[in-house]
Amino acid sequence: MQIMKLSRVVKKLWWFLNASNTIKNLPDSVIYADASGYIIQANKSASVCFGIENTKTPLRVKDIIVDGMNSVNESLRKKQPVSAIGIVKDKEFYIELNAVRKWNGYYIVIRDVSKLTNELTTERKIARFNGEKNAMLSMIQEDIKSPINSISGFSKGLLDGIGGDLTEKQQKYIKIINSNASDLYTYMDKLLEFSYAESSIYASEYSNFDIISFTKEILKDYTNIFEEKKLLFNFEYSSIQNRTIYTDKRAYEGIIRNILETSYAMTEEGYITLSLGYPADEDYINFGLSESKQYIQINVKDTSPGIDKKEMQYLCDPYSQIGKGKINFVRSLRLGCASILTKRALGFIDINSEILQGVMYNIVLPVTKDRNE
Repeated sequence: MQIMKLSRVVKKLWWFLNASNTIKNLPDSVIYADASGYIIQANKSASVCFGIENTKTPLRVKDIIVDGMNSVNESLRKKQPVSAIGIVKDKEFYIELNAVRKWNGYYIVIRDVSKLTNELTTERKIARFNGEKNAMLSMIQEDIKSPINSISGFSKGLLDGIGGDLTEKQQKYIKIINSNASDLYTYMDKLLEFSYAESSIYASEYSNFDIISFTKEILKDYTNIFEEKKLLFNFEYSSIQNRTIYTDKRAYEGIIRNILETSYAMTEEGYITLSLGYPADEDYINFGLSESKQYIQINVKDTSPGIDKKEMQYLCDPYSQIGKGKINFVRSLRLGCASILTKRALGFIDINSEILQGVMYNIVLPVTKDRNE
């Protein structure tokens, strides 16, 4: 018994002689425990956090850390910090524990990571909530769009004289109603499309299809609006050798439509060119493409005024564009949707622009069926 007491006195003496003020005042808890797991000494943080100095009976590591010595041995074995659970007055919290062997005992450094853990848990909850919110919006999208569509349709009917002649003042107000309803429909349509692309209920439609024929079908919806704006539109696909590709058909259509609608909205004069081809060697390097897979490359180039470099960073993030005007927000919804759909199809997207130099949209998609599918 006297030998054990003498040993403890020697270890305490060593602590006071060799432990620097830096260790004593560290924000992390530092304790020294003997081979049996009894706590011999603790720095200020450990004393305050675990109430070590206020106890009349000797504390053991397992009294302040769940399964304490197993966590210590795990840290020693892995030679790195490990996750554990601390205990203070029967309340548990997450800690990071790092142990080193010294003399016949252990130095144990304990860091409270409960705040970080709570933040990560909160982030996961937010992500799950956003997914559920988007899924809900997607499921009720027709209920949202139908009333807006009715307002637009009936106001157009009134302007066409279905309800009889309108006075000049009535025509003015009905035109405002019709215009705002049409704008709101477009706005909500893009918001709901983005929500669906981002939601957990998005359903991929992988299949083999003729990329040239399918793209031409999509482009039929844009022929008139390009002509009305007097924009020259080119569709180039001469380098395509195999017209049949395998990819998410729904995603491909969404990508093409959103990029074209963005390009059309930004371009007042000049041209828009849609090109289909294959990635060049530098694209394999830039995108980190696998040489064992086949890819299709989609390029859209326009003569719009371009986008400032400061805006490029959050171009595809609608959340960062809230409060920056309807035009910027709708653009970010379209490009955000195109970006998400590209990822859904396991592809890559890159957007480059300079002021007065137009915009180049570059999308690369894998187009062969995976052997595991």
